[in-house]
Amino acid sequence: MIVVSGCRTTQPQPNFRSSRSLPTHLSFDQSANQAEGDSIQPENPVSLASFQQDTDQRNVPGESDPIDQSGTLPAIEPATATLPNRSSLGESSIELGQVLDSVKQCYPEINIVIGEIQSAQGKVLASWGEFDQMLSAHSISQPLGFYQTYQNQVGINQPLYQGGELYGTYRMGDGNFEPWFGERETNEGGELKAGFSLPLLKDRAIDQRRADLISSGFQRDQVEANTESRLLHLQRIATLTYWGWVASGQSVQIQDRLLKLADIRIDQIQKRVVAGDLAEIAQIDNDRLIAKRKNDLIKARRGLAESAIKLSLFWRDAACLPVIASEEQLPAGFPDPIRISDQQLAADIQRAFEVRPELVELSASRQEALNDLNYARNLTMPKVDLKGFAGQDLGGETSSKGDKTPFELQIGVLAEVPIQRREGLGKLMVARGKLTQVDAKLKLTADKIRSAIQDAASGINAAFDQINQSTENLQLTRKSLELGRIAFEEGDIDLLLLNIYETAVADAELQLLDAQYKHFFFRTVYETAILGRFE
Repeated sequence: MIVVSGCRTTQPQPNFRSSRSLPTHLSFDQSANQAEGDSIQPENPVSLASFQQDTDQRNVPGESDPIDQSGTLPAIEPATATLPNRSSLGESSIELGQVLDSVKQCYPEINIVIGEIQSAQGKVLASWGEFDQMLSAHSISQPLGFYQTYQNQVGINQPLYQGGELYGTYRMGDGNFEPWFGERETNEGGELKAGFSLPLLKDRAIDQRRADLISSGFQRDQVEANTESRLLHLQRIATLTYWGWVASGQSVQIQDRLLKLADIRIDQIQKRVVAGDLAEIAQIDNDRLIAKRKNDLIKARRGLAESAIKLSLFWRDAACLPVIASEEQLPAGFPDPIRISDQQLAADIQRAFEVRPELVELSASRQEALNDLNYARNLTMPKVDLKGFAGQDLGGETSSKGDKTPFELQIGVLAEVPIQRREGLGKLMVARGKLTQVDAKLKLTADKIRSAIQDAASGINAAFDQINQSTENLQLTRKSLELGRIAFEEGDIDLLLLNIYETAVADAELQLLDAQYKHFFFRTVYETAILGRFE
């Protein structure tokens, strides 16, 4: 619908793609069936300092509403934050879904995306302005001179979405007109006239106004899909940051347990040194182990603090201020791992081809190029317009001949033929070139998406196998440590060998932690590489 000066005129709406819902959250309590695009390799998380990825921030998309039938641009506002304040957060563990909700509600770049979508919607609304009704009026007076004349006219023009236009006018011409301007004079009641212009060839199926309107709709679709991709990427970064924080917390716990083992032995070693069962160097060695393990714990806590600070970019309170998560808010550990089957992989790749924002954006770009192609073809056609009007003067006659009184009807055909047609042919070449580029990009992007999903699935399954093997290795090393501890207490082995057993358990725990982090790293990549939105 087009609303102008209180008048409403029905116009058909171009077939734009409807606005798509934007991503909301990732979920790891279901089978992995979603993901991002580019191939990414995780950093080795089992450095005792940090498990974090580079968290380059990208723009975040927001929700967008299509322009309604009245042509009114809807208001777009940031989502209202519903996160609890920090005091009510307490020390309960932070879940991934809470972090992603915080991103959607509070991340600063949300407003940037809202502005981009508003701008794109505004361009659509501005394109509809070409079909606005136009009210025109003029008043011309010539009070002095041999010929004294007075002319007043008001009219309205309505462009048609199907091409052409309708118009209606009322005019009053009074006075002593020049003989050669006799048509400007009207009867005493003025003249009513209504006319039309309809294209028969050129501009019938499409014209400049419709081409601009349709292109603006496809450009809006491209902006929405692009912002959706950026939000997806941001959610992936937030998810990886979250899992890095979880892994850093697990690393601290491993180092803390290792230190406590050495602390527990202090009294035991002192008693055995006094009794002569151990040399004094054993006590020195244990003190040295305590110092080293304290140092390792300090490094691990620094890594946890760093990861918590990075997480605070995404974890915010009700006022949308960053909140640094405490160690007590760490979850118990990683969720259970999964394995991606060949059947699920094939289905997920096919689904990605249907909903990936990049493909939606390129598809809208292709439709825009096709629209340009149709308009270019239109420019090569001859212009043949059917025109006509009907007019009737009202009131008393002002001419002795009575030539103003009869009802008037005029109809005719006007034709123009471009001979060289260079404008149309040139734009045809441009549109075809753009189509060739977009089709190539579509194929390349589809290949990259397939490759990225396959690579992420391979990473998930490899990490799944590593988790199983690391779990078995950890169980065996713990048994070795238990036997080694008994042997140390009985004096069969020295402290150096016991330390080797303890370090082996810690290494096995870190290997398992590394496999778990990699598993959820690739699951994040996989889940953000499949869908343009999360369900």
